[in-house]
Amino acid sequence: MSGAAPERQAVIDLEAFRHNVSTLSALAKPADTMLAVKADAYGHGMVRVARAALESGASSLAVLDIPAALELRAAGITAPIFAWMHDPDALFGEAAEADIDLGISAVWQLDAIAAAGASRAPRVHLKIDTGLSRNGSTEADWPALVQSALAHDAAGAVKLHAAWSHLADASPEADRVALEKLHRAVAVAEELGARFELVHLAASSAGIRMPEARLGMVRFGIAAYGVSPFDDETARDLGLRPVMTLRSRVVSTKRVPAGHGVSYGLTYRTERESTLALVPLGYADGVPRIASGRARVWIGGRRYPIAGRIAMDQFVVDLGDGPVEVGDEVVVFGEGDDGEPTAEEWAGWAETIGDEIVARVGPRVERVYRNESASDVACATGADDPTEGALGATVREIATPEEMHEFGRSLGATLAAGDVIVLAGDLGAGKTTFTRGVGEGMGVRGPVTSPTFVLARTHPSLVGGPALVHVDAYRLGSALELDDLDIDFAGSVVVVEWGRGLVEAVAESYLAIDIERPHGAGAASDADAAGDGTEEADAPVEPRTVRITGVGERWS
Repeated sequence: MSGAAPERQAVIDLEAFRHNVSTLSALAKPADTMLAVKADAYGHGMVRVARAALESGASSLAVLDIPAALELRAAGITAPIFAWMHDPDALFGEAAEADIDLGISAVWQLDAIAAAGASRAPRVHLKIDTGLSRNGSTEADWPALVQSALAHDAAGAVKLHAAWSHLADASPEADRVALEKLHRAVAVAEELGARFELVHLAASSAGIRMPEARLGMVRFGIAAYGVSPFDDETARDLGLRPVMTLRSRVVSTKRVPAGHGVSYGLTYRTERESTLALVPLGYADGVPRIASGRARVWIGGRRYPIAGRIAMDQFVVDLGDGPVEVGDEVVVFGEGDDGEPTAEEWAGWAETIGDEIVARVGPRVERVYRNESASDVACATGADDPTEGALGATVREIATPEEMHEFGRSLGATLAAGDVIVLAGDLGAGKTTFTRGVGEGMGVRGPVTSPTFVLARTHPSLVGGPALVHVDAYRLGSALELDDLDIDFAGSVVVVEWGRGLVEAVAESYLAIDIERPHGAGAASDADAAGDGTEEADAPVEPRTVRITGVGERWS
């Protein structure tokens, strides 16, 4: 994260997520897979995760409430969406018009749907309480609920589609009892005349370990995010990959003597002369305070203990004699492959479950996405609808030149005549690598190289599309000088390097892409950046942070 705020990032690996969904979907077959994206996809970002789920084997999505379902529809997602918790003033009419499947637990909900008078009848899933004692009809009220659903179906207000329930996961024996209760409820409903197209019960736990509970569909949740639903098996044991990495950077260090107190209450004192490092994450960001005195973080290839109480905005790490500098990366939890802690370990330290660890990561923590697909890029840039952009602003991390090239290629495949990209980044950041990818995605004649000495280079299309015009505005002093290049902005795709402050005068709408490279060892030097302007080399392997901002009607 650039600017004044300290760096707080949750890196979301969408390739790991797609792997998990594919693995779980294959396990569940022939049952369908519904992917739960409630609570902003367990803190991972609902819209992006939903798209990745549907690409990877999920046939439908589950959210908690109607507003979240409508948000997915507004993002252009057309797959079935299921919402099941409803306020008395729930937007049943809007849900019906948007073709949202509704979980129903009481007669009043059916009456409210009918009273909304929508032009289409929503599919409803009747829920029987099989022992969890949350929503869902009791066995005593079940016949009345079924009869009401049948009456509203006959009147055209709803479509009776499914019966369902949810397990308490108290024990295998309790889950088997719950499954039998569901079967009995379905039999009662069928005696009353109901014919369900679908019956569903299992979520992640039963979907993995209780094949008889998979029925027609499994509602996978936390397992898809690479966190195990079990105490005796990790996600890796299950063939799943953790999706979220929570990280920050050291903002302060100090050397202190033995016996030095740390953080509120001075509950921690150094055992010897030690180096302390300050990390700008706290319980306001989702780092659980209860884990104080137990938790470990990863700095410089080693685990170190959190010293003292975790505060609202920060915690302190005791490195002993371990090396550390301001700016060093701190991994709170991640994949665990190199020894860094996992969300599952943090759940143990916090006496909770992994679901809570990832879902509680707060909005102050920037989400950075890795391994986005071509459709992710298209949707992020609003390219699916030339009149309404969907981007606003987004951030992603790109780890290699190959990923940078693929990012450009994926975006290039979605561009149309009149599109303008304003590209910024130091020498060695990957601008040319990105633009080569854009050209490949557009199908233009290459090679694409830096246009520094010619100011603008046109690459005609080889596939009947618009040309790519690649401009270097670094040496241009004004928008008038850019206009003097006589570029066909309307009939071409134009990539302008260093065009901020210039393009605004000639284009009402543009996509700004800023590539930030790491500074320090291994990165291009300031001397390189001020060099002779020749074509930049392929970017080194250090991750790049890419900020994408849409401006104007096309992208905003």
